Parts: sequence; C-alpha cells; structure tokens
Amino acid sequence: MSEAALTLGVDEVQAVLRGRNPQAPAAEIKTMARIVSIAVDVMSGFPAVDLRGVAREHKLRVALEQVARQFTPGETTKGGPVERTQGSGLGEVISLSEGRARLAAYAAPKAIEDWAGPVGGASDIEAQIGVKRTTLNTWYKQGAIIGLLRGQRKLAYPLEQFIDGRPLQGIADVLAVAPDPRSAWLWMRQPHGALDGETPLAALHAAQQDRVTAIALRDFHRDIN
Repeated sequence: MSEAALTLGVDEVQAVLRGRNPQAPAAEIKTMARIVSIAVDVMSGFPAVDLRGVAREHKLRVALEQVARQFTPGETTKGGPVERTQGSGLGEVISLSEGRARLAAYAAPKAIEDWAGPVGGASDIEAQIGVKRTTLNTWYKQGAIIGLLRGQRKLAYPLEQFIDGRPLQGIADVLAVAPDPRSAWLWMRQPHGALDGETPLAALHAAQQDRVTAIALRDFHRDIN
C-alpha cells in the first residue's frame, strides 16, 4: 500500500468538520483537522487499517473507528499485554501560609561566591589585580566588565573576568546582548553544548571571542543587525 493511499489530507478533514460544525471558529476547525489527519496518517501503519478513499465524508467516521479498534483493552496490535500505570496525583492541598513557608525553605539565600565564583570589591580588585578604582569604575560604565550587586548598592566584580590586569575580551559582547549582568555571568559560567561542554568563559580565555559572541546572540535571541 503506497504512502499516498494512506494519507488523509488536512483540507479534506477540515471540509468535513466545517460542514458538521458551521458555527465553530475557523482556528479550532483547522487545529482539529490537523490532529485528525495526523492521527489517521500515523495509525494507518497498522495492517488491519485500510484508509484508501476515506476523503469522502461518510467514510471519515468509519476510518477513525477502524483506527480505534486497533487498541482493544488489554492488548497491543502485536497481541502483547499493555502496561498500565497510574500517576501519583497532585498530592495534598496545603494552605497558602504553608506553601509560602515551603517556598521560603527551598529558596534559601546563597552567598554570591556560591554561584558567581571568586568576587571582589573595588578595593580588593586594586589590591589583587592592580586596577585602580577610577579605572574599574570607567570599565563598568562602559560595559566592559560585569559588576554584580551585593546587597543594595555595593558592587562585586567577578575575578575570573580579568586577565593580565585587563577585562577579558568578549565580556562586553555578551553584556551587550544579555538581559542583565547577572544573567550574562551565569551564562558564561555554565557548560555549553555548542562549546563541546566547555563554558563560554573558558572559551573566552582561549581567545574564542567570535564563537562565544555568536552563541550569545543566538541564546539571548538578539538580532545581529
């Protein structure tokens, strides 16, 4: 039996459904037609079903019934047993106050170093890397480095974004497309499939700026133009 003979077109199903449900919204008719067409097309792979010529309205119901009969209770089309499973359900209903308490327990605060790695304030950067506070502030305002809020006003600067006392090339490109500095830094420190499991930060340290920038543009859904 050819593939063409087993196909029930969307337009054909849509015409039948529209005729039987003239008041139904066109979008709903179109969606249902696609579902029926796909179901009939997929299920027609079972040998007991012959769907040739089912485009006519009076055969549509018969065709779907033929498909349904392939799933007799307790058996598969190969005669084997059907594995029956049951989910655990939604669980107990709890009060709003209990829900908030549980959420607060899950959302326990973390130190910034736990997710951002080693960080330092302006004085730490000057002492460890030799970058003056004024220079650091200029880089931050230019979007060349990432500063993460620690508390209400203080900025903590991830140390891994510096190399030889200067901002790592490519940090600014990621910052330009990311929604905020925190998202940018989290993204750069996560292993990425497009980088063979390496982090974008490691790729930047390996002078792969163009590659990282292209991936960032794609991941953050920004238009290159």
